[in-house]
Amino acid sequence: MKTTLDYAPAAELIAAANTIFFLSHEYTDGDDLGSMLALGSVLKARGKKVEYIARGGLSKNLLFLPDAQLLRDHIPPEDFDLAIFLGCGVIDRIGFDPSRFAAHPILNIDHHVDNHMFGTVNLVESTAAANCEIIYYFIKFLGASITKTVAVNLLTGIFNDTGGFRHANTNAQVLEIAAELMRRGARIDRIADYYFGKSELSKLRAWALALENARFDEGRQMVYSIVTEDELASIGAKPEDLEGIASVLTTIPEARYSMVLKQRGEEIKGSLRSEAHKGVDVAAIARSFGGGGHVLAAGFKLKGKIEKTKEGWKIT
Repeated sequence: MKTTLDYAPAAELIAAANTIFFLSHEYTDGDDLGSMLALGSVLKARGKKVEYIARGGLSKNLLFLPDAQLLRDHIPPEDFDLAIFLGCGVIDRIGFDPSRFAAHPILNIDHHVDNHMFGTVNLVESTAAANCEIIYYFIKFLGASITKTVAVNLLTGIFNDTGGFRHANTNAQVLEIAAELMRRGARIDRIADYYFGKSELSKLRAWALALENARFDEGRQMVYSIVTEDELASIGAKPEDLEGIASVLTTIPEARYSMVLKQRGEEIKGSLRSEAHKGVDVAAIARSFGGGGHVLAAGFKLKGKIEKTKEGWKIT
């Protein structure tokens, strides 16, 4: 990170709370799940009651994370003292009615450049490679030990958001953090194995379908793929099985960026990816559709359904 965050106000919020809800964006990823599990582990050791919440649950390749089985896909009815949001540029990215949190303090932790700063306290730093980098320094600020559980969760998050240490955000500082986490017991080979070495048959079928549907738009220098819910259902796959395919498509040399559109109910999710040397800000493209994200990885959502007609694809 290029700047030093002021962690004291966040520490004060946590000190005053007994029951803490951690919330991620819908269909949480390795960075935000790793962030909540790492910080939650530290806070539980200090006597706090914590709940981990993410609508849609998590993908099977993240079940190896310590305490991942504690994740809920709904908001518990119990009262709470503090809500900690991870990776949510806007408050409604959690996918739940945000009014439940209106009367409670919110700690907003994020590394998206377009975060709306909706928290009572905001730990937002867009130069961080991952939320787990912010959490790493916060845990250090709290004077807590980096246990093996904490290390595995943090290293998984950093691995996730650096693309396995392949993206341009993999700087010397990130590698130094990763080295310490490995010394604390995290195994990068095992993390990589769960990310790249284990795939459900449904995911492989979904990727094959997306690759078959891929097209190159010469005018926009974009490769795109559109996959309907019916197509996925016909091969026994779900929309979440397409996670990661946009990054594969952007490796095509002729394409400056990639876009994948997938249907989920009455909602269309768009995923945009690019590479540092291609000079495209996909977050700016996502914002034009009401979304957001990072320069090289962003997304958006649209209401409607994707239909394949004789004239081409349409959104109705």
